[in-house]
Amino acid sequence: MYSDIFLLATAISGVLALAALRLGLPAALAAVAAMLLFLVPGKGALAALPYVGEVSVSMGYHKLPFVAVSVILGLLVALYSPPYLRHLGAPNWYYGVHALYVLSLVYVVLFDNLVFVFLALELSVITSFLLIWYFGYGNRRFVALLYFVWAQVGSMLFLIGVALSGSFSAGAFAAAGLASLLVLMGLLIKMGTAGVHFWLPYAHAEAPTPLSALLSPVHVGLMAYWIWRLRAGAGWPLDDLFIYGLATAVYGSLLVFREADFKRALADSTIANMGLLLAAASMRDGAISYAATAILFVGHAFAKAALFMLAGLYIVSLNTRSIGEARWDRRLLAAGALGFVALAGLFGINLIGKAYVATGVPPSLSAAALAVFALVSTAVYSLYLFNQMYRAGEGEVEYPAAMYAAVLAAAAAPYLLLLALPLWLA
Repeated sequence: MYSDIFLLATAISGVLALAALRLGLPAALAAVAAMLLFLVPGKGALAALPYVGEVSVSMGYHKLPFVAVSVILGLLVALYSPPYLRHLGAPNWYYGVHALYVLSLVYVVLFDNLVFVFLALELSVITSFLLIWYFGYGNRRFVALLYFVWAQVGSMLFLIGVALSGSFSAGAFAAAGLASLLVLMGLLIKMGTAGVHFWLPYAHAEAPTPLSALLSPVHVGLMAYWIWRLRAGAGWPLDDLFIYGLATAVYGSLLVFREADFKRALADSTIANMGLLLAAASMRDGAISYAATAILFVGHAFAKAALFMLAGLYIVSLNTRSIGEARWDRRLLAAGALGFVALAGLFGINLIGKAYVATGVPPSLSAAALAVFALVSTAVYSLYLFNQMYRAGEGEVEYPAAMYAAVLAAAAAPYLLLLALPLWLA
């Protein structure tokens, strides 16, 4: 039964993650690699609890992209991290917290009991909070507290909404009125959409860069999965959410143009991409909505992780985060071009995801105009950043090979996955 596999994978990953608090990278890599066991398909019940009901877990077609990307990027970021953590002077326990953070992201998707989804979200908040508090930039403790408070508000609204609904199983979720609204508001806050996004540019920009590479594309992106998963029972106004998602994409894109800090610009761009993900999760046709959500999540996750890791490479090598001070050689230029073109959706699987979103535009001229603006603006800011980033020109940059290899692997993934897309969607 899948419950046995789940418990086995949890035991191995958990023990190794705790060992990584002292042993560092080797134990952390083993812990995250052990999470591949979660990808075995199946469904099982762990327990039956009073009031909360059955605590079930499952892995299937709809969950696979979200869990697989979380684990694969968790491994890539861990391999990327050693030179960066030496630059920060971070101790070995960073790797243990990293492994527990990746485990929490996997749990967010695997649990079908919404109370345990909340607990997984809490684990993800606590682990990421610790890494920002101890290893972030600037006024890191203020940023960590800002992130923690907003994350807790989102989590608590989600939990209160679930409790008011009385529906603790995702498969049988049904909510109306205040309960439905609270669940939605909780997810939108944790996603960082327009109007409830204020915490996001601070947290994602000032987090240690290996954390940014997971926090920005994966952690917040998983909320789109839950919006798609719960929408049928929640009765949310999908057309209005779709329009709000497009407006968020435009707003986030415009924010990018104000920035002189590369990490801050990437953080703003996450707001734009969360808008596209929200629009994808809100499309009327459930099957097309899922395809758009999954494809955009995967494409954005790899492209954004690659660009955050590229930012970290420049921080280590040139000690700069300023747009326009990053010199390039041919290898860095190639990795940057791959990442920015994928993020723009000009090629790679994000292009297919954007095409799916375009098919779901409500039948009105204003909605169509907004959709065009959203889809174009999210491409324009990427090309703008690419141009601005390398305006300092060519020059010699010395950087660790392991960091570059991780950047290149993540940047190339959206194009390689395009080849496998027909099999995925079959």
